[in-house]
Amino acid sequence: MSVHIPPDETGPVVMVDDSPDDILIARRCHRKSGLPNAFLPLNGGLELLAHLEDVDAGRAPMPAVVLLDINMPDLNGFETLARVRGHAAFVEVPVIMMLTNSDDPRDVKRAIESGASGLQIKPTRVRDYVAFFDSLTAA
Repeated sequence: MSVHIPPDETGPVVMVDDSPDDILIARRCHRKSGLPNAFLPLNGGLELLAHLEDVDAGRAPMPAVVLLDINMPDLNGFETLARVRGHAAFVEVPVIMMLTNSDDPRDVKRAIESGASGLQIKPTRVRDYVAFFDSLTAA
C-alpha cells in the first residue's frame, strides 16, 4: 500500500510519536526531502485527537497525511486509528502506521484491518527516511 500526497494538497504532514528523538530525526529528514508540506509533530494519540477536533472546527488545516507510531502510552497507534476512523470527517485522511523496527505479520495485519492507508517500518538511515518523505509526493 502506497500513499501519495496530491500536488495541490497543502495540509501538513502530521507525525504522531511519543519519542522526542524519533520526532527530531523525522523533522530533519523531512527538511532534507522535497516534500513541500509543513511538518507537524504531535506527542501522542490524544494530542492527535485534540488536533483533529481543531480541524473539524475549522481552526486547523486538514492533514495531508498522518504518520502514526504504533507503540505509544495512553492510546497506542491502533486505538488512535480506530478513533480517527470512527469520525466521519476523517475516514479518508491517509494514515500510515509506522511499525517501530518491526514487520511482525500480526502488526501488519492489524494495521490493515484497522484502516491504515499504508505501512512503513521506521527507517534507520537518514537517506532512507528522506526517500520515504520523497515517496509521499505524487508521482
